Amino acid sequence: MVDKNELRAAFTARLHEALDDAGVRTRGRGVDIHKYLRSVGVDKSPQAISKWLNGDAIAEADSMVALCSWLKVRREWLEYGVLPKEQARDNIYPFATSSESNVREISRRFGKVPLISWVQAGAWCEANFESHDGETWLSCPVTISANGYALKVLGDSMTNPGPGRSYPTGCIIFVDPEAETKTGDRVIARVPRTNEATFKVLVEDAGRQFLKPINPQYPIIDITEETHICGKVVGSFVPD
Repeated sequence: MVDKNELRAAFTARLHEALDDAGVRTRGRGVDIHKYLRSVGVDKSPQAISKWLNGDAIAEADSMVALCSWLKVRREWLEYGVLPKEQARDNIYPFATSSESNVREISRRFGKVPLISWVQAGAWCEANFESHDGETWLSCPVTISANGYALKVLGDSMTNPGPGRSYPTGCIIFVDPEAETKTGDRVIARVPRTNEATFKVLVEDAGRQFLKPINPQYPIIDITEETHICGKVVGSFVPD
């Protein structure tokens, strides 16, 4: 599992860096953050904000979106450390000050998903999203369905030894079980005779489909009637 203390500490360090860049005073930062969040309709207690600044918690979705708009940084960077740091001009969200603030709308698009085990992933198609009792939840940086989840990559079968996209051990991937899959997509599949899921590329050759690892040292897996595609990988990041 991902070390939650390390994730919190890394988020806090990036938050202070963004505040420094924005010229926010060092002493009294909690007051300044609280004042700004209230101005855009996000109600957070001073105690919650103090936890963000001291490495004890990560901001929730509504606060994260508001902070990124204020500090002009990308959410992927502030929450996960994924570069680039600064927002593109067209990614800066306007915030209303009324009760109809668009913070709520953006929060729905960027909801949290559970970080589950590979055994859980294999049965996720029959599982109920609400039944997840794990403690680790991550905010997904891309649009994902309500039944989406996250996995921590194990092993190096999806590590690219050459140029191109790679998913090394420890990488976090976001999976949408409701997204339509097609040839070339990265997918999660449950294969016969195992309770666990596997992460591979969906490929097709001569009318037949296969599960192909990015690392050529691993074998290609035939897709049979017993193989079940559990979801499409829609995003990823490598924790600092």
